[in-house]
This record gives sequence, C-alpha cells and structure tokens, in this order.
Amino acid sequence: MNRHRMSIIVIGFVISVCTVLAGLAQEVQTTANPQTIPPSTNPTNRVIYPAQGQSTDQQMKDQLECYNWATQQTGWDPYKAYDKLVDQGYAAKQTAEEAQGGLVRGAAKGALVGLAIGAIAGDAGKGAAIGAAAGGMTGGMRSRRARQSADAQAQQAIDEFNRHLEVWDRNYVACMTGRGYTVE
Repeated sequence: MNRHRMSIIVIGFVISVCTVLAGLAQEVQTTANPQTIPPSTNPTNRVIYPAQGQSTDQQMKDQLECYNWATQQTGWDPYKAYDKLVDQGYAAKQTAEEAQGGLVRGAAKGALVGLAIGAIAGDAGKGAAIGAAAGGMTGGMRSRRARQSADAQAQQAIDEFNRHLEVWDRNYVACMTGRGYTVE
C-alpha cells in the first residue's frame, strides 16, 4: 500500500474516532454483557455494502463483531495503538523542542569559556565572541542531531502503526466479506 493511501487511511481513522454509532451503542448497552464500544467499528473508513440485504442494525452488529474479531486475531487494537502513537508523537516533539535550545545553551557556555580565556589573553570581548561561536556550533549540531533522532523515532512509530493497521484491516475485511458484505 503506498504512503498516500496509508495517509488517507490514517486521516480517515482519525475522523472515525470522532464518529459515534448511536444505534450500535444503544443495542450493545441493552445487552446483559456490556462491552467497550470503539468510537467507530470501521476505523479505516471502508465502504461497506450489505450485499445480502442485511439491515442497518445487523450491519452494526456485524461491524462490531468483526472489529473485535480482527483485534483478537492480530492482538492489536487500532484505537489503543492510536492513543499510544499520539503519546509517542508528543514525546518526540517535546524532545525536539528541548533540543532546539542546544544552540543557545552552547553559545552561552562557549561565551563564558571564551570570556575567561580572552581575559587572560587580554581581550575578553574577542574571546567571548569566539567562544560563543564555537559553543553555538557545537550546541547547534547536538540540537540538529536530537531533532533528527526525534523525527526518525516519530516516523518509525507511524510506520509501525501503519503496518499493524494494514494487517488488522485485512482481518476486518475478511470478516465482513465472510458475513456477506461487499467491502471497498
């Protein structure tokens, strides 16, 4: 699956998180064995056609059962994984933001060292300027490396999420197809 399709799936997934299936919620809440209802039982926004004339209520039940089956088969829940992805993305962003201050901190440390060396040599201002430049370059390189690392970790988490979502979705489609639906 290409990146564009996966991006569309992830966007659809996010939109689906906000969708509440009222009929399904009411049906499940009235059963003797209450279960957790995901925000949507179709997180990849598949087009599902009831090819055998299934009612809307039956389709809702089938979607929930297929959601649960796909989750059981893969050992992976799209909504829990999405929450984890958001947490990882936040942590990666926070690390990158903290690293951005490396240039300023490096320059400040370099200026202090340069000031001391310059004072001994007789030109404190020139020493501070040289130290600030050297310290800023070192801090800037560390900062860039930290941002690159944080970006790479975030991308790795997104790629892993997409791989799991693809496998989960294949299971979901197989289940819905087996119940007589056309799924695109």
